[in-house]
Amino acid sequence: MDRLQIGIVAEGGRTGQTDFKAYGNNRIGISGCMVLLVDSGCAIVSVGFKRRALRRGMLAVLFYDDTFWIERSSSTFCCRYVALADDNVQEAIYKLTSPYFWDSLSENPLFLLNNRQLQLLNDWYEQMVWICHNSVGEYTNQLLRNNIYNLFMAIDGEMTQRGMVGKKPISRSRKLIIKFLKLITLYCRKTREVSFYAEQLCITTTYLYKLTHKRWNISPKELIDKQTICEIKSLLSNTDMSIKEIATALHFEDTPYMCRYFRQRTGLSPMEYRNDIKNQ
Repeated sequence: MDRLQIGIVAEGGRTGQTDFKAYGNNRIGISGCMVLLVDSGCAIVSVGFKRRALRRGMLAVLFYDDTFWIERSSSTFCCRYVALADDNVQEAIYKLTSPYFWDSLSENPLFLLNNRQLQLLNDWYEQMVWICHNSVGEYTNQLLRNNIYNLFMAIDGEMTQRGMVGKKPISRSRKLIIKFLKLITLYCRKTREVSFYAEQLCITTTYLYKLTHKRWNISPKELIDKQTICEIKSLLSNTDMSIKEIATALHFEDTPYMCRYFRQRTGLSPMEYRNDIKNQ
């Protein structure tokens, strides 16, 4: 398996155990949904450009539009994962239509489990392992869809019980921030113009600046650039595309401009970064 492909599943699902050490500080690609159960150690992770602590006894639920990577981890950090193809997640998403649930999950994708929850999640994981290894064809997909839906329903119930969902509406500014992050993930390969994203959000560029500055103390352009650098790193690490092909795929004016753009933000040229990855 390619070292950057744990969360990339074309169809069906995959289970396993990983310490993510092989990823370095590269973005971890997710095609549909990835669920993590931390068994030992701890790590500092970035989800949606926000740093969070991920430690033993925690659950993480991540989707294709989440920007996720491990910044650093302890020597004992290890977790089990379930990665599902997009087709097996969409049905559950359609069924759970509450905006409060999805907005809350987007804001809080990491959960510290109590003993009861941990036991239930362990049982759920074992069911997913059995499905992935013992069922076949469309029967597999239906079982995976049912089980991920059951997990989402359980999370929704726990969040509601704890007052995390439906207690009060998500603010308009928070909704805009969540949507902006999703738009960056979808479109940063095509455009890095702040005006494009502001137009998609139906707000002014000035208001978008105020939102990101209040939330992270950085500009919208810096967030777009962070995601773009993640995309370039992923292509350099995970494909055999030439530097010129990467520049074309990400709609840079020319290859030298992309190289300058990358060096200014990482301190390395694209080729130096690729060579460093190969030598690790």
